[in-house]
Amino acid sequence: MTNIGTTESHFASGIGPALRVEFQKARRSKTLWLTFFVMLLLTLISGLFMFILKYPELAQRFGLVGAKAQLFGGTADWPSLFNLVLLMTTVGGLVIFGFIFVWVFGREFVDRTVYDMLALPTSRVTIVMAKIITAACWSLALILTVFVLVLGVGAVLQLPQWSMATATNGLERMLVSGVLTLLLCISFALVASATRSYLPAVGCIFLVLMFGQVFNTLGYGQYFPWAIPALYSGAASALSGQTEQPLGFISYLLVVAVGIISLVATGAWWRNADQT
Repeated sequence: MTNIGTTESHFASGIGPALRVEFQKARRSKTLWLTFFVMLLLTLISGLFMFILKYPELAQRFGLVGAKAQLFGGTADWPSLFNLVLLMTTVGGLVIFGFIFVWVFGREFVDRTVYDMLALPTSRVTIVMAKIITAACWSLALILTVFVLVLGVGAVLQLPQWSMATATNGLERMLVSGVLTLLLCISFALVASATRSYLPAVGCIFLVLMFGQVFNTLGYGQYFPWAIPALYSGAASALSGQTEQPLGFISYLLVVAVGIISLVATGAWWRNADQT
């Protein structure tokens, strides 16, 4: 009991300073602004599709772009805008959120600051938790930013069918999809730590995207964790044109299991791996 209490005390006293350090690193990095720019771009593209749908005579000038807007957006209204943004940010979210986790962990090895960090009187598990929390807060901030941008785009376009219920439902779906994606992205932090580099982890991101498409095509996407956020948002069925696969308790359990296992494994690696 004494050892457990001492460990908890050390964690509580160390997590605050560790978080401040990680937040400071993120705030000063160009990667932060790059991720916000990408999400801004995805939102504006969704707004462009809504603009084309609202003014169909202009769609003829865009050719295939107009057809794509019709495919993804359906009609120019608030529910369609939220659906379209959710589709685009879910597909791009795995890449963007995954890159955030990879950067937060991998940069220490690439910049060779990991040795100085591990020499500090802060436990390695505390460092890992501070990095996970930082990456999660960063990713959630992107989701909330996209939601605000969607409200702005919809207001500028004066889309019909606005209601507080529609906005609340849109935000809820974006947050659920984002949390599912966050849990899965912890696995990329593990790869970045174990390989002490960016590239293998980034390669894993695109590898699971490829396998996710394969499993979706075969009809087993609900059993492949990294495909589940796209299935939840409807992105998988919209992109492939196939019937939407239902998600059950097992699907969400798989996502949570991947997140927990990846978190424990990352903490264990940082705690026990030879860093010399």
